[in-house]
Amino acid sequence: FLGSCLDSAMFGRRRPPKEPVPEVEADLLKTDPDGGGFPCTLPAVAKECEDYSLSSVVEAACYTVTNFGARHDNEDRIMNARASFGDLHFHTVGVLDGHDTAAASNEVSQILPPILARHLKAGESVDQVFKTTMEECEAALKKTVPSAGTCVCSCTIAGRYLWCANLGDCRAALISLKVPEEASAGTKAQRVCWLSRDHKASTPEESRRIRAAGGTVTNGRVEGLEPSRTLGDFDVKLQVAEGVISIVPEVRLATLGDGTGPAQAMLVMGTDGVWDVMSGQDVCDLIQARREVAGTQLSVLRSEGARVDTQPLRDLAQDLVQFAVARGSRDDCTAIVALVSVTPAGQ
Repeated sequence: FLGSCLDSAMFGRRRPPKEPVPEVEADLLKTDPDGGGFPCTLPAVAKECEDYSLSSVVEAACYTVTNFGARHDNEDRIMNARASFGDLHFHTVGVLDGHDTAAASNEVSQILPPILARHLKAGESVDQVFKTTMEECEAALKKTVPSAGTCVCSCTIAGRYLWCANLGDCRAALISLKVPEEASAGTKAQRVCWLSRDHKASTPEESRRIRAAGGTVTNGRVEGLEPSRTLGDFDVKLQVAEGVISIVPEVRLATLGDGTGPAQAMLVMGTDGVWDVMSGQDVCDLIQARREVAGTQLSVLRSEGARVDTQPLRDLAQDLVQFAVARGSRDDCTAIVALVSVTPAGQ
């Protein structure tokens, strides 16, 4: 199942207490012209990578299970796309949680990455790119999907920067990893950086925003809809004032290292079926239990473009989902994990 290394978490066997991993929240992306001191366009990131001879590699894997009892088809979807701007490769990774069929989540998972890439390559500010991308996805859904909707959590990695745009209650976390000296040393999680906040009508922040926009929250929902920022859901949006169910994402920024040495992190993204029963510490424990991930970390740093064995990442994604199911989750459960490595030339 998850292996004997997880028996203590799954079946209550006593083990020494684990050292807690510190947790922080990524800052919202600043919209001022200099981006708060960070590059705010893809061409600016490309120039930094060229100036400092930085490269980034992203290896991803996913796993999903359908809701308990298969009450309906699996409505979760994932995104994993790579694009290029000159010599800079950038990646978009994400999860989507659909409702009222998978029509919306399926379509957005296919159209969002190329729309996003097009605007990034045009040199538009990252904050505006995510907003424009959501608007274009919404417009596309209006032509094909009358009532289905979807939550979206989308992360884009370029150089040593990671931007996360979130609508709804999927979630993303970036776990900083110690670069292992040897594969047998195992993997060490150093910090959890939360890249998103849930958008539910029941949260104080979203409840205030909804009321300010002219909406009403009843039993933690708006016209029966629990997530308060989604794409689609036009049957609900037609019943409330514009902007009550928002398509404006919160965009947060995280950085990997300072560009002077190798830096690695595990991006973990999941639908609410996973996160409803799992903490950041749980995720760190699962990563550290998969000791073979250290071998993948080293392989990426030494590969020089060669194919890397990503089976440990697939196993980790499966661990996350099966752990959530064992904890009692009855929703669709989907996780995608991405090992992100940033390396200066010659290191």
